[in-house]
Amino acid sequence: MNQPITDKTFRQPVAGNESFIRATPSEEVIDLSAYISLLIRNIWGIAAITLLCLLIGGYVAFSSTPVYRATATVKASPLESNASNTEQYLATALVLLFYETQYEIIGSRNVAEKVVDKLDLITLYKEKQAAQAAEEKSFVEQTIATVKTEIKALLGSVEETTEEKKEPTDDQLRVAIAKSIQANLNVSGGTQSQIINISYSNEDPELATEVVNAIAETYIQFGLDARLAEFRNTGSWLSDQYEELEQQLRDSEDRLTKYTAENGLVDTAQQERVVNSQLQTLNTELIRAQTQLSSIEEEYLAIQGADASDLYSISAVISNNSVQDRMQIQARQLQQVNELSERYGERHPTMIKAKSELASAIKNTDAEVAKVVENIEKNYRLAQVQVSNIKNLINEQQRNIQGLQDKNLTLVSLEREVENNRTVYENFQSSLLEANLRSEYTGSNVQILDSATTPDAPFAPNTKLIIALSGIIGLFIGIAIVFLRDALDNTFKTPSDIEDKLGVPSLGISPKVQKGKRNAPPQMQYLENMRSPFSENINTIRTGLQFSNIDSPPKTILVTSATGSEGKTTLSINLAAAFSQQGKTLLLELDLRKPSIAHYLKLKEKKGFTDLMLSTKPLEESITSTIGNLTILTCGSQPPSPQELISSEKFSKLLSTLSNQYSHIIIDAPPTLPVSDSCILANKVDGVILAVKANETAIKASKEAIDRLQSHNANIIGAVLSVVEPKKMSYYGSHYYAGEYYGNEATSS
Repeated sequence: MNQPITDKTFRQPVAGNESFIRATPSEEVIDLSAYISLLIRNIWGIAAITLLCLLIGGYVAFSSTPVYRATATVKASPLESNASNTEQYLATALVLLFYETQYEIIGSRNVAEKVVDKLDLITLYKEKQAAQAAEEKSFVEQTIATVKTEIKALLGSVEETTEEKKEPTDDQLRVAIAKSIQANLNVSGGTQSQIINISYSNEDPELATEVVNAIAETYIQFGLDARLAEFRNTGSWLSDQYEELEQQLRDSEDRLTKYTAENGLVDTAQQERVVNSQLQTLNTELIRAQTQLSSIEEEYLAIQGADASDLYSISAVISNNSVQDRMQIQARQLQQVNELSERYGERHPTMIKAKSELASAIKNTDAEVAKVVENIEKNYRLAQVQVSNIKNLINEQQRNIQGLQDKNLTLVSLEREVENNRTVYENFQSSLLEANLRSEYTGSNVQILDSATTPDAPFAPNTKLIIALSGIIGLFIGIAIVFLRDALDNTFKTPSDIEDKLGVPSLGISPKVQKGKRNAPPQMQYLENMRSPFSENINTIRTGLQFSNIDSPPKTILVTSATGSEGKTTLSINLAAAFSQQGKTLLLELDLRKPSIAHYLKLKEKKGFTDLMLSTKPLEESITSTIGNLTILTCGSQPPSPQELISSEKFSKLLSTLSNQYSHIIIDAPPTLPVSDSCILANKVDGVILAVKANETAIKASKEAIDRLQSHNANIIGAVLSVVEPKKMSYYGSHYYAGEYYGNEATSS
């Protein structure tokens, strides 16, 4: 952005370009006043956009057709039926699903079409269409007839064969009106209570009330009819199945009785349960024995074929507590022998005793290991015997079961058939009784709590809300556009922009030249009123130049710009006038390609700088004008090759001579980017000032101009924000412009 949103720079009066020091990033702070100033500058644009949005919102609000909403309230209980005391509320998840289902039923096309038929909305629609056609016929009849005539003339015989548009059928109207009802229907509630709110919106408040009440009644009747139809269908089917199941049960009981009597058998269910229980116990014991055998077998296989030394690496051996104790004793004896061997010889009694104890410990350990191995082999053989015995018992028990099953297979089959038939018969008997009770129940689990009443005020549009939102949206759009424009603006607006974007000090501002009240030209406004705000800003620039290098202030100062029409000539003239108040000052016009000082100051055509360089006449004959301590040397005749002229040794000597005669020399140079004249002159002067036109000069152009000047070793003292309009400048803060302080005095002058 171009506005000074951060206080990032300050100036310090030291030599050369070191007069400008940029603050470190840690010193950056947000400057809210810059944002406020930006909004104030564009307040009328923001207001215009806001007003436009308000007008649009007002038009939409007041031109929209009022819509009325009627609401009916019903209570829906998530019960399957109220006829049976055994029915309970569904689980929480099913309750939520129940209400979602009710929403879908209320908003279904089936219910909507029943409402259309109940209220005879098709006839009402046709009557309204006929009334509207009658009202509009007198107004549009001529136009329609004319259009039809023109179409027939264009299409000729084709028009005669074209069928007229058919009127929609009643079925099509029913579907269309039902869809309209669905689109304007809103169903809510049922999440925190059993209350459901049914709302319908329409342009006719009475029709909205009738429709929503009809929806509530149709919804209740729809649910009741659906349940009763389901119960009756279920009862009819159960009744048919009941008779068939009763006969099946009798037949199966007869077959069981006959078979039992013929074979002298009794109920074998208890016998089978006992045998199965014994078999299950044996299977459990077999699994346990096999598991134990598998565990012991791993240990047994590990010790088989193992050497004596390998036994110590088998986990079943070394994990034995007795073996571990023996091995610890052996380890201590070995450690003792190793320690004694360092002090005694092999034949020392102590050493002999220690070795004897070590041999005894090794022997005991080997004996304990052999005992563990023997126990593992013994346990393995016992486990094998146990598994074999259990398997034999299981085989014997299975043979007993097989014999019992073979003997009583038919009996068991008949018993199960009778039991299954009796269970199915009893269940059907209970279901048939319940279905008969439900088919006689005419109650509903949905009741209307509050019928809809005719609304007094429209539901939509909400005029106040629309207008308020339009104003807020317009305000935000206006502010967004302002910030977007400012972000995309690539020009300079304040002196801080010069410091931030160009990295050179800002020497001040040069206000836009106003037409003078006296006879002096506008470009000589400084001399017209030295106490005016304009003059004070020129004095500020002069002071900045003097303090740019306190030890050796610049005498020859070149004023240039990036491009043309940036106010450099006006700045040069008035700056020279300001320096003339402190001593002899020369205003030297070296914009040899497009001179303008003589035109601006309305000076008579005389010889000037070019004539002085191309002749041997004295300086006094080439002076264009003298005003007090201010001497003006204009271009004079335009030379064919300006660069050769200013690059010559003669020019350098002339400039040196003039420096001795005048306390200050202000040079009006050409723009830097179009030609290279300023770059040639830049290293011949003490300092360079860059004029930057406010709100017009592109930042990129100014940067390129500075780069060119610095590439020619120019001493850029700073830049001046030129052609600044005082009214716009006041938005950036009064400290940039001296108009408020000197305004009254300047006016009185």
